[in-house]
Amino acid sequence: MAEKTILAFFNTPEAAEAAKQQLTGQGYETVQVDQVSHMPNPDSAERYFSPLTGDERRSLTSLVEGIERDNDTRVMAAAMPTASGMADGATFVTGENYLVTVVCDSERQEQAKGLLAAHGGNVDA
Repeated sequence: MAEKTILAFFNTPEAAEAAKQQLTGQGYETVQVDQVSHMPNPDSAERYFSPLTGDERRSLTSLVEGIERDNDTRVMAAAMPTASGMADGATFVTGENYLVTVVCDSERQEQAKGLLAAHGGNVDA
């Protein structure tokens, strides 16, 4: 039997986890949830958000202030559209930042896609 890999993108971590739980409950063994981010480490993006004001610090000024200490990360952060001030204010890569990866037999591929789509996953990406 040939194995297939399915990638599905979700808007929320809760939806991605719910899909994972249902897939593992249905007997799918290889199911993984990951977060897609601008930054090498998705947690580093959290340092740009101020929970007190609700403001984001994604500007060239914040990059110069030294929030990121790693030169590679600074370059990546400065290249983000949100750093220019000309973006729409969205904080996400596409709005679908949570990736569920499923590896399954080709016979179960369509069933897995259906389960992912039922939880709101974008399997056409």
